[in-house]
Amino acid sequence: MDDIMNAEQTFPRAIRLLKCAGSYMDGLKIIHIAGTNGKETVSTFLSSILQHSEPEQQEVLVGRYTTSFLLNDREAISINNESIPLAEYSEIENHLIDLDKSLNLQCNTIELLTSMAFVYFAKKSCQWCIIETGLGGKWDPANLIPPQNKICCAITNVGISDEKFLCDALSLITYEYSKQDVRTIPFVVLDGSNDELVRNAISRECSNVGCKLHITDPSLDNCSVRTDSWGTLELCQLPYNEEDQIFNLRVAISVLDFLKKEGKICISKDQLSKGLISVDWPRSLHQLDYCYEANSGKKIALLLDNANNAKAAQNLASHLRTKYGDTPLTFVVAITTGKKLPPLLDPLIRTQDHVIVTRFGSVVGMPWIQSLEPMHLFTFIKDRYTKNVDMQPDLHSVWTFLEASRLQTMVPVIVCGSLYLCKELLYQHNCHLRV
Repeated sequence: MDDIMNAEQTFPRAIRLLKCAGSYMDGLKIIHIAGTNGKETVSTFLSSILQHSEPEQQEVLVGRYTTSFLLNDREAISINNESIPLAEYSEIENHLIDLDKSLNLQCNTIELLTSMAFVYFAKKSCQWCIIETGLGGKWDPANLIPPQNKICCAITNVGISDEKFLCDALSLITYEYSKQDVRTIPFVVLDGSNDELVRNAISRECSNVGCKLHITDPSLDNCSVRTDSWGTLELCQLPYNEEDQIFNLRVAISVLDFLKKEGKICISKDQLSKGLISVDWPRSLHQLDYCYEANSGKKIALLLDNANNAKAAQNLASHLRTKYGDTPLTFVVAITTGKKLPPLLDPLIRTQDHVIVTRFGSVVGMPWIQSLEPMHLFTFIKDRYTKNVDMQPDLHSVWTFLEASRLQTMVPVIVCGSLYLCKELLYQHNCHLRV
C-alpha cells in the first residue's frame, strides 16, 4: 500500500478543474460500486430502491455515473435513470473544456467525463450519487471523491484473484485525498461469493485500518437476504436474471441496511419491495450499417448488443427468436476476462449458428479490463454449442473474413458479449466515416 499516490498527485488536473469550476462536491453523498462483475446490476438495484426511500410525495434524485455506456458519453451520466439532456451535457462540457484550456490542464476524456458527472449531480441537488467504477487502484476515478463525501463502498465479484486485482481492491479501502487527509471508507460491503483469497485479504485490510466490513452470504441454497433493518427478506418472486443475481442483490441490500442503521435513509420494507419491483434494466440493442472499410465505404448490417450479463443475453435471445425464428445466425463474440460464459452464451448460440470469436483491444483509462483469450472462447463454444466456429485475432480481420467466407446474409450479423467490443466497433465506424 505504500506506493498508492494521493488523489491530488494522481488526478491533479481533474481536481484543480473541479475546484476552479466551483464547490461542486459540497453536499454530495456518494456510494462507490467497484469490482469486475455485477457493478451495473448492484448500481441499478440501488438507484431504483433509493428513489423510493422517502414518502411518495417527495422526489428523491439519484445520480448515477457508469462506464457501461455504448453509443455516447451522455449515457454515462443519469439521474433517476434519465440520461443527462443534450443541452445540459453540452453546456457543462463546453464550460469545463473552456476552463481546462484557460488553465492549460489538458484533462483527458475520463477526467472530463467524471468531472461533468459531479457538476451535473451537484447542480441538480441529487440526494444520492452512485459512482460505478472498475478496480483501477490509484487510477480509479473514484479517487476524485473527497473522503467526506464517500459514504460507503461495495465491492462486487472481483473475478480474478490475482495480485493485481487484490491490490486494486485493497486500495479502495484506504486512500489519501491529500497529503494531510488520510482516511478510510466508513463501511465496505464485499460480495461473499468472492474467492477465499479475496475475502481474507480485504478482511485483513479492513481490520488493519479500522474500517467496518460486511461480507454477504455466499449461499445459493435460497433467495433470502438477512438484514438488521427489515429482518429476513424472502425474494423469490423478485427480478432475478440468473442464480448469481442473488449475490448482487445481497450486496445492494447490505448497503441499504447500513444506510438505514446510520439514519441516512428512511425506507420501509414495503418501499424496499416497491423499489425492487420497479427496477428498470438498461437496454442496449442497436442496429447499425457498419462502415468497416474507410476508403471503399463498404458496409455490413449489424445488430449490436453488449449482452454482458444473463438478463441482457436472455433479452437478446428472445428478440432474435421472435424476429428470425430458426434461421441460422452469425455471431461475432468477445467477452471480458472473469465473466462466466454459460449465462452469456447458453440462451444465444444454437447448433445451426456460426460464431466468430475475437478480442477487443486495450481499454483507455481502464488497463484492468482484459479480453478473454479467443482460443479459450473458441474451444468452449465448439465443445458446448456448435462446430461452426472461427477465430480472428481482432475486429479488422473479422470483416475481411466475413467478406471472404460469404457469411454476410440478409440477416444482420450479431455483435455481442462485451460492452468494450461494441465500443471499439463504434469507434472504428466513426473513424471510417470521417475519412
